[in-house]
Amino acid sequence: MKFMLEVGEIQKHLVEYNFDQLLGKSVIKVNQQEVKRSVRLFNEPLKEVHDIQVSDVERLQVRIEKERKLLFGQKCRVYVNDRLYRCYEGV
Repeated sequence: MKFMLEVGEIQKHLVEYNFDQLLGKSVIKVNQQEVKRSVRLFNEPLKEVHDIQVSDVERLQVRIEKERKLLFGQKCRVYVNDRLYRCYEGV
């Protein structure tokens, strides 16, 4: 699953999320700079939460909640400052 979103009103910030279920690798980037990387070969959790501080100027807090489906695929919910921003579903 891969998605990009633009957050912020005063300053625009690009948040990129990339998760490869086959390799168990997830990468989160903010403005083309990697802020979080994890690799899980076995025992992927049913629910995983990533909290990222995007900007100090606007106090932007982004939370990505990834929920694994039983076989393949996942559902991601993105919250900006504790408000639901978008939902993504796919493989």
